[in-house]
Amino acid sequence: MQYFTSYTSMLKLNNSDKYNFTLDSRSFVLVKLVNIIGMDIATLVSEERQPGSYEVMFDKKKCPAGIYYYKLFIDSPAENRQDFITFPDHPNRKLRLVDTREVLML
Repeated sequence: MQYFTSYTSMLKLNNSDKYNFTLDSRSFVLVKLVNIIGMDIATLVSEERQPGSYEVMFDKKKCPAGIYYYKLFIDSPAENRQDFITFPDHPNRKLRLVDTREVLML
């Protein structure tokens, strides 16, 4: 399974970032932006997605300058239920972190 397959340069001085990810099976997808101490800043995707390629956009003007992280979570397969995370806004979902990307907001 491929996740964030490409992304714009972290150091470009543009107003938005674009991230692409590919799913090879239907999954619930959660993409969050967190700050350097792990506080949630934004939820960019929170829905069931079919297999395919997707693009996630974020307007960097919504955040002060700093280091942030995009975190991609998907449904945890039944055999890996011990490595899951639950979120208050998704209490019935067992999600696992599959990718993290750093982004510098200037």
